[in-house]
Parts: sequence; structure tokens; C-alpha cells
Amino acid sequence: MPKLCTVDVFYGPQALGNQHHIAYRPAPAWSETPSQYQRVPNLILMSGGSGAFQAQFLNYGRQVRRCGSGNLAVAAYINEKLKTKPTNELLLTPSGEIQLGFDHESAYYFDKPLTQRPLRNFRFWRRLISQPVINGCYCGGRNDYVLLELSQPLTQLSVNSGALCQFSRRALIVIYRLLSGAVQLRYFAPQYGEVEDAATGSASVQAAAYLRNQYPKSYAHKPIEIKQCSPAGGCLYLKNYQQQVLVRGRTAMRDSTAVFSSFDYTEE
Repeated sequence: MPKLCTVDVFYGPQALGNQHHIAYRPAPAWSETPSQYQRVPNLILMSGGSGAFQAQFLNYGRQVRRCGSGNLAVAAYINEKLKTKPTNELLLTPSGEIQLGFDHESAYYFDKPLTQRPLRNFRFWRRLISQPVINGCYCGGRNDYVLLELSQPLTQLSVNSGALCQFSRRALIVIYRLLSGAVQLRYFAPQYGEVEDAATGSASVQAAAYLRNQYPKSYAHKPIEIKQCSPAGGCLYLKNYQQQVLVRGRTAMRDSTAVFSSFDYTEE
């Protein structure tokens, strides 16, 4: 039987963060996604050993290409369960190799932001969220992200999910800069299952790159605190390093077989 546990990631003051369930076995790697995984949210199928760890990220049986909180959950697992402090460990994921680690502060990982291009069709995005848009950009391709910067706090923000699903395959990242230098963020991807993500590192990486490009004096080299204003909330800490972004977050791990009780895991 593989080892099972649950990890809370990006939690903090008044923030529950994101919860991941990890199923780990050293070998062999996990095969195709069985139908029984459709009942589990935020499942990580982890395999391998030091220098050759692999991870698949699934949400109710659907593969997730990028999962920043999942990267941190794996780093915490390696540190706490496998008793190996990861330092610049390479993790093979569906989006490529991710460099992760764990130190006296927290779990962390490095990621490279997607290419960003100027935002067009402001009118459509303003109608979608019914709030003024200061600026924004496209991140990656048509199936990746669009980022909007707003002039108002995000706590009361509402998004026309039906229109987003109908007219765009891009997940929506919305940010608001606070006077303290921190940043509010919300992330919507109804096209891919969940209307709003609780706390997401992958969206924050794109936000950090946008802030560096638009406001280099404030965000190019200084740490960035991102407060994800989803119903659960998340606390994320980032810093730009040339072409990469460092992402940190608190993690808490516990053994949990209850969420897996409806499955029949077998070794291949």
C-alpha cells in the first residue's frame, strides 16, 4: 500500500490555505488515472526518490498541469516523511521540472513565469467583472491565463463565470495593490472544474512577474506578500530572481486515510 497523508499549504492568519492529499510509493511510477480518483479533490500521486521524484496533480480525477501549492506539499512530504531535507530538488511534473526545497523558513520552489503580452479588448474584461481595470496582460497561450489589475479591493469582487467559460479558455487572475506593498489576488477557472481556487502558487508566479515588469522599483527585488482573497484564503510569499520567481508558504502535515477509504489502492 502507498503511504497516505494530507497537507495544508499557504495557511496563515485568517487563512485556511489549500489542502492536498498525497499518495506516495517509491516505485513504480503511477500509471493512468483510475476512475476511483474522481472522488478526491487535490490529489497528488507521488513516486520516485531523491533526484528522480515525480508528481501528478489531480482534482476529482482531472489532471492539473500546474500546481504551486502541490509543489510545496511535495517539498514538505520529502522533508517530514522521507526525512530528507530537499535543497534544490528537481521534481518532474506535467509542466516540466520544478526546483523545490525546504529550509528553516518554509517549503519553497522556483518557477519560471510564462511569457506576458499586453492586454487587449478591455471592454470585454470590464464587463466580465463589472469593475474598472487599470491594466493587465495575457500570460502564456490561449489555454493559460489572463491577469487584470483593478483599482478596488477584491473582497466583494464577482465574476461572470458563464461568460468566461463561453468566450475564453484562459483562467482569470485578478490583483489589487495594497498601500502596505502587499497584494490581494483572486483566481477563477470555472472552465476547468472549480469556479475559484483557494490558494494558488502558479497564478501568484504570473502576478509577481507582472508586478516586476510594471512597477520595478517596488517589486523587482523586494519580497512580495500575496493575500489570496478566496473564501478559504491563502498567504503566499514571493520574490523575483531574474527570470525565476521564488514561492514560499507555510505547510502542515497529518496522516489521513479517511479521505482514501473509498479507494482500493494496489501496487503494480
